[in-house]
Amino acid sequence: MRLLVAVLGATLGGYLALSHEVLWVRIYGFTVEGAPDAFGFLLAAYLAGLAGGSLLAGRYCRSTAVERSGQLYRVGGVIFAGALAAFLVAPVVAHLVGRGVEPASTLPVFALASTCLGAGFPLLCHFGIRADELAGARLSYVYVGNIVGSTLGSLVTGLVLLDVLPLRELNVALAIAGAAIGAMLMLSASTTARSRVFSGAILVAAIASFVGSAPTLYGDLYEKLLYGEEHREHGRFAHVIERREGVVTVSRSGTVYGGGSYEGITNVSPLPEKDENRVLRAYLVSAFHPQPRDILMIGLGSGSWLQVLANDPDVERLTVVEINPGFVEAARRAPVVASALDNPKVELLIDDGRRYLGRTSRRFDVIVENTIVYWRSYASMLLSREMMDLSRRHLKLGGALYYNTTMSTAAQKTGATVFPNALRYQNMLIASDGPITIDHARFERKLDAWRIDGRPVLPAGSSAAQLDLLKEQDWRGGPTWEGRESILLRTQDDPIITDDNMATEWWAFGTYP
Repeated sequence: MRLLVAVLGATLGGYLALSHEVLWVRIYGFTVEGAPDAFGFLLAAYLAGLAGGSLLAGRYCRSTAVERSGQLYRVGGVIFAGALAAFLVAPVVAHLVGRGVEPASTLPVFALASTCLGAGFPLLCHFGIRADELAGARLSYVYVGNIVGSTLGSLVTGLVLLDVLPLRELNVALAIAGAAIGAMLMLSASTTARSRVFSGAILVAAIASFVGSAPTLYGDLYEKLLYGEEHREHGRFAHVIERREGVVTVSRSGTVYGGGSYEGITNVSPLPEKDENRVLRAYLVSAFHPQPRDILMIGLGSGSWLQVLANDPDVERLTVVEINPGFVEAARRAPVVASALDNPKVELLIDDGRRYLGRTSRRFDVIVENTIVYWRSYASMLLSREMMDLSRRHLKLGGALYYNTTMSTAAQKTGATVFPNALRYQNMLIASDGPITIDHARFERKLDAWRIDGRPVLPAGSSAAQLDLLKEQDWRGGPTWEGRESILLRTQDDPIITDDNMATEWWAFGTYP
């Protein structure tokens, strides 16, 4: 019976421990804007805490002789404490970041909470396994239970529950489950009515505190994690959309963030005084391609580029591949861009952009990637030489790849190396097998006639020629345009990004201004 309790306890404990790790990876990754080393640092803190908890529990087991019921009571108490500690991790980290503490300095919080989780397993083994010739076999059973629970925690919480419950409710549910397991073990080990009443009372109190305190503790969690000390000035988000693929937040001014990193602003005006997200770059497609009938856009972002391109009269088909449906929901809630989702030209696919290109046989006039900052996790999958070659094979004769380098010199060099023709406009690179010509007259003519939701994009009485939107200097005062030869000369000391070197993610960040 004791062995069965130990196996069941290890299974449930493994489920809760890995579920918490999944949530903690999300919290820490959001705080550091999806930095590639986020998972490694969090995992190190998590494992350090588990090791510390196991060490403390091992010393306790060797130094204390307690009857079996007392051991089980202590196991329940440790599991109960672990539930409370895990519940407090997210709000404590958010509080620290909101007070100006660097994200890396919050890692001890995760380690401390996992210390409580790590102490439960050796205590269960000490309770459930007799010190005889079958101890090894019994230990393997407990380990199997823990492995099964850990696997289920990753799969069920990571792939199912994160699509059903937001972070706050999921943390409350896990905390209640952990507290209930701990209290039940304490209750079953209680030998007096007084201890049984106490075990039941603390469970009721814990549930009430988890449910009652969650709205306050988690109310502005993502605001603190994103804005830090400035969270009060920015105010609460208009929308927080949580999916298993990630967290999309939208400020009240329409700024969209994915996983804690800037994605864009819902705005379609090309006018300099209104073009905070520089959406003029989307209109530029009409300048370098005479008839972009079939466009592939990898990444939805704020939806602004989709709205602009879907209303280009030359575009007949616009395929959008977005990996996170949360961005679709955010665009649906934004009046400026929502109509684009129902445009008959638009085909919206929830998929990985690179995987889609690897599977489809279609070719496109223009492939647009306005998707990710170069230093985030998995950026190499979109910026590598292999991705450039794949995109190149899916371009029609005279087609162009048009992608955001976010001023990474390595990303610019990679595209200019793979393609025989390249032209940089601000932070975007136009790359093609054919010559690239910027037709100012066509651009101005089309912009004058461009309408979105029945309204002209330029104010009445003005023309694109008068506004001179394609200026020679960018928003930083540097040259707006740069040719391939100049790019290769300027970036001669930079690496070419490959799937193997993952240069923008793991090389020194300072190399890429």
